[in-house]
Amino acid sequence: MTSSTKNKPKSVRDLAYYRQRHQNRFFAKLVSFISDESEREKITRKDMAERMGKDPAVLTRLLSHPSNMTLDTISDILLALDAEAEPPVITKFKDKAAPNYIHPLVAKALKTKIPSPTKLVAEGLAETAVITVPFVPSSSNNPPVYSFRVST
Repeated sequence: MTSSTKNKPKSVRDLAYYRQRHQNRFFAKLVSFISDESEREKITRKDMAERMGKDPAVLTRLLSHPSNMTLDTISDILLALDAEAEPPVITKFKDKAAPNYIHPLVAKALKTKIPSPTKLVAEGLAETAVITVPFVPSSSNNPPVYSFRVST
């Protein structure tokens, strides 16, 4: 029996990577918001836990490291601070801005041409560019690296 999907399934590695990445990003945003609001409103974790109807130790455990919190738990935490979450922005990979740096080995693997830093400055796409040139003296195990700045 053949699959009815046109695309091959995502690898387990990719699924795990993006799940953890999303979890870490959301956790960082949540903890940052809680810290800012707690400081601004003078609310302790004990006060938040009471508002949620939970033991303070549970709240401390939830906020101590990224975990797989349910949307209900996140909603309860935000509601304790008189807040709610707006739906996240969903972006397709093809619509994301291209990174401004690519490692030469990655570029070679992808067969992508790396723009010259001096060309970027000359075309007005960058104000300055740093060109790093390794210098390997014959008697040293740790070669120094020299950087040159190109400016408009």
